[in-house]
Amino acid sequence: MASETKRENTVQHIPPLSDGGPLGRGLTHRQAMWGTRLLLAYFGLRLLFLALNISSFVPPDEVTHAGICKVFSRTLLFPENGPDTYEFGLVTTIPWLYYWSMGKVLHLNFFGLTDLVFLRIINIPLAFGTIFFARRTLRLVSDSLLTQLLLTAVLTNCAMFTLLSASVSYDNLTNLCAAMSIYYLFASFKEQSGQLLAASILCQLAGCLTKITFLPLVPVLALLLIFQGKKSLHLLPSSLSKHVQTMALRSWLLTGAILILLALNINLYGRNYLNYGQLLPSMEQVISSKAAMNYRLSARSIIFNQYREDKISYMDALLLTGEITHPGDKSDTFYLLMNYEKLKRNPQLWMGPFEYGTVWLKTVYATILGIKAHLPMYKETNFLVPYYILSLVALAGFMLRWRPRQSGWLPVGLAAVVLPYAGYLMYAINYTNYLNYGVPGITLQGRYLFPLIVPLSILFCHYLLLFFRTEVLRLTLALLTIVLFIAGDFPWFLLHTTPQWYQWMPH
Repeated sequence: MASETKRENTVQHIPPLSDGGPLGRGLTHRQAMWGTRLLLAYFGLRLLFLALNISSFVPPDEVTHAGICKVFSRTLLFPENGPDTYEFGLVTTIPWLYYWSMGKVLHLNFFGLTDLVFLRIINIPLAFGTIFFARRTLRLVSDSLLTQLLLTAVLTNCAMFTLLSASVSYDNLTNLCAAMSIYYLFASFKEQSGQLLAASILCQLAGCLTKITFLPLVPVLALLLIFQGKKSLHLLPSSLSKHVQTMALRSWLLTGAILILLALNINLYGRNYLNYGQLLPSMEQVISSKAAMNYRLSARSIIFNQYREDKISYMDALLLTGEITHPGDKSDTFYLLMNYEKLKRNPQLWMGPFEYGTVWLKTVYATILGIKAHLPMYKETNFLVPYYILSLVALAGFMLRWRPRQSGWLPVGLAAVVLPYAGYLMYAINYTNYLNYGVPGITLQGRYLFPLIVPLSILFCHYLLLFFRTEVLRLTLALLTIVLFIAGDFPWFLLHTTPQWYQWMPH
């Protein structure tokens, strides 16, 4: 009875849809399960299609990620920078967990597949893992079958997430670590479980070893933990002492894994800061500028910064840009140079923070629901209007229907994860880079918000349906939203691809 009362206080119940009758009148458990299975099967087939057919020069930085994975496959522990690695950037001083794991998995490629295709297929389960933990997190907030079905449809039919899930990218492991970290943390609040909290900490440490952009998520989750447990902080020392004395084998293993990953994080980021004054040094800080020019992204940065600082002329910068081999980065560098030259002549074109914020929000929508890659594929503004409307309805649903006594603070906790991280990303990272390069879209990609894809999607789906009070309206809105997302992903993708998307490059 106590556990049932606790659940009533933490889960916001949407009045259940009818268990009988056709789909138009209600949604049964069997219908929800079959719908989920069909959506996941459809997602898997599409990912296999993309993994087997899309050119390696389409997904963001895939050539680099796959190359570093191969470098890690040739050594037992950690490789060293050298002439054979310069084209991929640094292989030391970087978060290495994804590359190390994929490098070891490469030794299992006994199937006659190219290394690139094999790595793409190995990345697919990471996306399914993210969806699995998203569904588990939703069940902490709502037991609505319809909301679970809608969440699955939204996650599996998001164009950029779909492409990324079938690519070689450390974002896939980052997204999974974020989803697991959030789930285990919120589950620990609900269950008052030390093991679940330890699992969250372990996943957070793994995420930090995967990508540096995971780091801002850690203090956000830590603040939530402090806020949730502030009334019992004075009991922490005695509780820890008692916990250590009664620890089972699983708890000892979790503790040992946490200590190992913590030491590895300190070794990586602490050593970087002591040696270079930054948590993640640039390539030219670690090796010579001449060697760094072999890496396409460093070449872009070095050429542009030398031009911006008047160390080389505009024409010299254009000539150096012509030597970049990657076609996408070559065109990007040409654009950076020409755009900055225009801004020098027309300084009134620079945007302030608020104007940039509007551009940021529109670009995030366009590059999540569309594709920002080396061959971009964006939805026109008219096609984004339905998504804007649905987002506004979900926001209105949150403002009108959130009831602290019924739902507890879990929904607000999810929002508290999203807002600080997104705000930091927008202002401290994206706007700062805009001021440096003069291009609003530089380092501005919707996929950089994918560590938040779980709380964002849950809040969207939950409060979108909660906006209406009747099951008929909820079911109608859910079906229309599912159709919109399905049509806006793979069918829309097939209608807009060109032969360039399928020009296979051997690796």
